[in-house]
Amino acid sequence: MKIALVGANGKLGKAVCEILQTNNQVFKIDIDGGDYHCIEEIPTLPDVIVDVSCAQQSVCSAALANILGLPIVIGCTGHDSEQLEKIKYVSNNIPVFLAYNMSVGMQIFKNIAEYVCQNFDGDVHIHEIHHRYKKDAPSGTALELEKLLEGGHPTISYARGGNLVGTHEVDFFGENETITLTHTALSRKCFAEGVAKASAWIVNQPNGLYNMKNLIKNSEFSLK
Repeated sequence: MKIALVGANGKLGKAVCEILQTNNQVFKIDIDGGDYHCIEEIPTLPDVIVDVSCAQQSVCSAALANILGLPIVIGCTGHDSEQLEKIKYVSNNIPVFLAYNMSVGMQIFKNIAEYVCQNFDGDVHIHEIHHRYKKDAPSGTALELEKLLEGGHPTISYARGGNLVGTHEVDFFGENETITLTHTALSRKCFAEGVAKASAWIVNQPNGLYNMKNLIKNSEFSLK
């Protein structure tokens, strides 16, 4: 499969590229250090566009994917409401896979947290920790958890420091007992593996907006 990888020189981009290059032809696109500066420069039309750069650039990539009639995987965070509406709009015409956290383990974590929230009476708190360079706070994943667990009226806290890839914790505080769920990304490889699975999956889907929950529920690929 031919893949145009936007944001190839970033920390996540490098991890994604390493995995994708095993079985695919990858065109690395980045303003600094990529083989190409834009998709228009690559010598052949790709089968799918993957953008792990930034929110603003991903909207541009989605618009170009719409023009070219290509599926796109967006694995970056920090979109505002206007940017999300633009991405949702193009999903009427092409398959769009959008996930703020591409880890399979994180989606399983979300599924468990949702189950606990529906079946445990208590207060809910979300805490996340990321490396000092992460721009958005709270993280996109924490905000997704907040929306997912809104029935428990969750509160959110966050911390930034060091070179931590990412840790998310959800506490359920009952009257006489508590439940604590934790997901820790040990390296960016877990996100990169999710991007690779999403890229292989999205090319066979009809037009629409998809996420990791769709992938885990419907995928014919092994998620182990």
